[in-house]
Amino acid sequence: MIGIVVGTNRVGSKSRLVAAQLARIYSKLEQKVSIIDLGLMPKEAWSGTAFKKTPQSILPTIRQTIDAQGLVFVFPEYNGSIPGPLKQYIDLLPRQEALEKKPVCLVGVTRGNFGTMRASLHLESILFYRRALIFPFSLYLPKIDELFDNKSFIEEANVQRKMMEQSKNFLEFMQRNHKECSC
Repeated sequence: MIGIVVGTNRVGSKSRLVAAQLARIYSKLEQKVSIIDLGLMPKEAWSGTAFKKTPQSILPTIRQTIDAQGLVFVFPEYNGSIPGPLKQYIDLLPRQEALEKKPVCLVGVTRGNFGTMRASLHLESILFYRRALIFPFSLYLPKIDELFDNKSFIEEANVQRKMMEQSKNFLEFMQRNHKECSC
């Protein structure tokens, strides 16, 4: 199963639309998909007390993350970094069982011209620290409002091709690493 993480809790985020389009792509590739939407996490997840004792209400989301054979992070860039809720979500995950040796893939979404490069580097460093297996070919989607053009999906053929190519290659990466690490 592929877990697709919507890396923001912001209402109306284009990350959510990209995640839905990726879910359709992975389904076409005959993969089970689970969307992990940070916008749907209970308010207890964002409390400062969540680190002392993990709230029961967020355990299903944590289990969803642990059970995924690979994770695709779809996230925007906010002020040159990842959204705070994405960092909080990662911090709430169990130390080893959630991310260690788990294949992860990055898809950055931004309104600007540079496609979340700074945020991607920041997220990669966090995931590297957590010992995830980082797929080396991130997908950057700059000028996201233009790509959607008032629709609920991206029609541009070149972008669709890149999304499909990344998805196929990530599945191969997962298979190779599954055999090597006996996960």
